[in-house]
Amino acid sequence: MKKIFTLSLVFLGISALTMAQNTILEARDMSIGTVVTVTGIVTNGAELGSIRYFQDNTAGIAAYGSLINDVNLGDEVTITGSLKMYNQLLEIDPLTSVIVNSSGNTLPEPIILTPEELTETYEARLVQIKDVTLTDAGAVFSQNKYAFTSANNETGYIYVKSSQTDIVGQTIPSGDVNLTGILSQYHYTNPSDGYQLLPRTINDIEQTSSIYLTTALINTNFTKTDLDFNWETNITGTTQMFYGLSAEDVKANLANGTGETTNHTIELSGFDAGQIIWTQAFSINGNDTAFSGIVPFATISNSSGKITAYFNTPVDVDYSTGIDAIQLPQTIDDTLIKYIDRAKYTIDLAIYNSNNSGISNISNALKAAADRDVQVRVIGCGTTANYGVDELAGSDVHVLIGPDEFNRTGIMHNKFVIFDAQSADANDPIVWTGSTNLTDGQINVDANNVIIVQDQSLARTYQIEFEEMWGSTTNTANAANALFGFNKKNNTPHEFEIGGKRVESYFSPSDGINAKIVENINSTNNDLNIATMLLTRNEIANAIALNSNVNMLTNAQGNNASTVNTTLLAALGSTHYVFYPGPGTMHNKYMIVDQGDPTSDPLVLTGSHNWSAAADNSNDENTLIIHDATLANIYYQNFVPLFVASNGVITGIEDIDFNETNVDNGLLVFPNPIRNGNINLSCSFTSDDLGTLQILDITGKLVFSQSVNLTNGENTLRFNLPNSFKGTYILRLITSENVRNQKVLFE
Repeated sequence: MKKIFTLSLVFLGISALTMAQNTILEARDMSIGTVVTVTGIVTNGAELGSIRYFQDNTAGIAAYGSLINDVNLGDEVTITGSLKMYNQLLEIDPLTSVIVNSSGNTLPEPIILTPEELTETYEARLVQIKDVTLTDAGAVFSQNKYAFTSANNETGYIYVKSSQTDIVGQTIPSGDVNLTGILSQYHYTNPSDGYQLLPRTINDIEQTSSIYLTTALINTNFTKTDLDFNWETNITGTTQMFYGLSAEDVKANLANGTGETTNHTIELSGFDAGQIIWTQAFSINGNDTAFSGIVPFATISNSSGKITAYFNTPVDVDYSTGIDAIQLPQTIDDTLIKYIDRAKYTIDLAIYNSNNSGISNISNALKAAADRDVQVRVIGCGTTANYGVDELAGSDVHVLIGPDEFNRTGIMHNKFVIFDAQSADANDPIVWTGSTNLTDGQINVDANNVIIVQDQSLARTYQIEFEEMWGSTTNTANAANALFGFNKKNNTPHEFEIGGKRVESYFSPSDGINAKIVENINSTNNDLNIATMLLTRNEIANAIALNSNVNMLTNAQGNNASTVNTTLLAALGSTHYVFYPGPGTMHNKYMIVDQGDPTSDPLVLTGSHNWSAAADNSNDENTLIIHDATLANIYYQNFVPLFVASNGVITGIEDIDFNETNVDNGLLVFPNPIRNGNINLSCSFTSDDLGTLQILDITGKLVFSQSVNLTNGENTLRFNLPNSFKGTYILRLITSENVRNQKVLFE
């Protein structure tokens, strides 16, 4: 039986559809806006989202829209709709009729092409490219664009979709592969720049080498002088690694492990603190070699590791667990100028938007630094007015304006400054970043944050990213070599230890940040608090919706995808998913995970990256993830007043159900009321366990936490708490079995 999805068959009629039939090649030659009716075999399913590519024996074309969602791989379809150009991809949208004529048809054979043959002729058709290598071999696939190179050095790209394909999370193959997929296109202006192959499943990436990496190359341990690595291969092979002080010099040194194995470990030593080392692991079996990509890693620096956060909106230190958050009302500009004035050797600034009107003149501070022989380099964005950068003209400050909207798909949206990255004194290098552009509105009105990290390894990492966009390691920018957007490589270290804390650093669009956002949302065990300007990605919304203790704030409901709003309002409710009333824009892009449970790897994710497809696929962005309970609490002190001012409700003691806490929970607290901070607990368990005792105040803020060892049977626990506790609190005992709450009164 035919399946029919139609909006207007009454007017079209089946006979009219037949009479108006075009070949796909004929349809492709028609003007944009023309209504066409075409028939072909569908070559993809839901793994690519709400789009289906289909082809006949003349050409291929894409169809987009909700009417296509129930169409499957191998269906023969007849589709009617209007021709539309979407970022240089020709597609049929909107659709008025979709008829499935038959299912389970044999797919067309892929057309064998070389990378240079990926042209308009083959758009929307199933193609294959043989014997290529993927640039990021040995890393892990996320939703991202990945470069590949053929044996004769022709290059191209594949684009991996996110959660709807099984490719995400798989190790990027090493050695030669055959790539099969649909030839698509995504570029605002220049058709020759945006061709990309869309693999549908991991089976479209066929490994042809006998030996290959089955896991990513990972840094299992690092110190100030040593780096330890691990990788796995499908069959036994040697354990070897090239390494050097630059990607170009990676083969300067060779390290050999012992024996042949499938589980490879190797140790490198003798490095300087705060040094970045480029590595390439490889394993040989017979005549075949499995290579990882060329991957940089960083040793721990001798820096102080001090991390400071500032906010330009109010903070509520009543929620502080020891270190109070700091508000800098209308003084972020002056604070940055003080850092500029203290710079000794170099300043590298990448900023989306700057304008000195209404704020202290940052451009003058940069010019003054250059006048005292500090090397100052500035990258601005060509897609927006950047008057602060314009004011640098004629000075000793070196400037590069990134491509404008006529030459690229995305924007240079970074907001970071690097001070003295290569100083011999490890306490000089600083990275300044966060969500704040250098304008009056951003500094004085819009809700923003700044985070400042004193660490040489991180500063040198940011400088790699800066110089990739700069096109040079010298004072003079090289526009011909400058890389922006998807042309950039995943070529920076990601893991650091800074001040004893784990810190992760990522850049867009090379590093798959949206996948990292989902990964860290999924790590939530206790509480999740989000303040981000917008959210357009369903996979992020779906991950948030799976958590039970979430407070989320975005700038405005209209900034988000409608499906996101539907999902989150249904899951969180209107008091826990709220929208900022102003003044100005809620411009933060931060997430706080598990600040209410110091034992559960609390973290803060912040930076310039909006939670959108453009930020992930096209824009130049920077993101930090800091694993630290204190910093998580500091950001929470800013989140609470923002959230409450937006009519959000912070879960407090009045929201906890105590109906099952006294007898049914088997938890006895005595004496209650509690005097002099002395608490006795009696509870019974059926097995040994490690639990956590928490005390929360009347607003639900965590004020005390301690691990407790529990044994099978009856347990009596005694605690002496600070005498400062007065009034009503929640005593919470968390175990692997359940969470038990008891309301207590401190006298």
